[in-house]
Amino acid sequence: MRYGLDSRALASLNAVTDPTQLRLGQVLRLPESVTEPRVPVVSQNVRVSRVPGVESETVTTPSQEPETVVLDPATKTGGTPAITNTPNQDIAEAAQPAKTAPKTTPAVVPGTRMLWPVQGTVLSDYAANGKGLDIAGTQGDVVVAAAAGQVLFVGDGVKGYGQLVIIKHSPTLVTAYGHNDKIVVKLNDKVRAGQKIAELGSSESSRPMLRFEVREKGKPVDPMRYLGPKR
Repeated sequence: MRYGLDSRALASLNAVTDPTQLRLGQVLRLPESVTEPRVPVVSQNVRVSRVPGVESETVTTPSQEPETVVLDPATKTGGTPAITNTPNQDIAEAAQPAKTAPKTTPAVVPGTRMLWPVQGTVLSDYAANGKGLDIAGTQGDVVVAAAAGQVLFVGDGVKGYGQLVIIKHSPTLVTAYGHNDKIVVKLNDKVRAGQKIAELGSSESSRPMLRFEVREKGKPVDPMRYLGPKR
């Protein structure tokens, strides 16, 4: 607001994908076209407080370098609400990306090879159920993260998926792993591709199996567009 910039443009320039991870004292780069602060117009409904002794901005000395600004703790805001396990909520709601996320190119796109989360026979595919893959297995089989990301949801609050894990890979792309017997990761954990996240089970399913889904902007897409050959 002070420099007349769109928050998404500022986030894109600084490679910020999750506004909740901004921290006190972090330096943000401004476009070279910005020369001086603008007089902010603050709504009467917004109350602004200043913290004494904290500098709100610093500018780099070389004129050729992009200007930088240090976060003011009084104006620091987050964009993603905490995920809670609400009974019978929809998987799209649980995995909904932050509305304030900048429009950047997803880190994972169709054609990018994800790992198979578990080895087994595909009982039902996207063409049959319109959501994802049902992969058969044995109780206790290791379930791994298909790609690197951050755990967005853990629990049994989504009806029909049993013990569920949702992992966020980009501002718009998530993977979901349902019907687990045991989950070994926690909310907000950062995971690597191939890291164990759960053990296969039959929670809310008639047999041991994994429901694996890939969702783009909350809508299911065919996981086979992303998965590589089986190991």
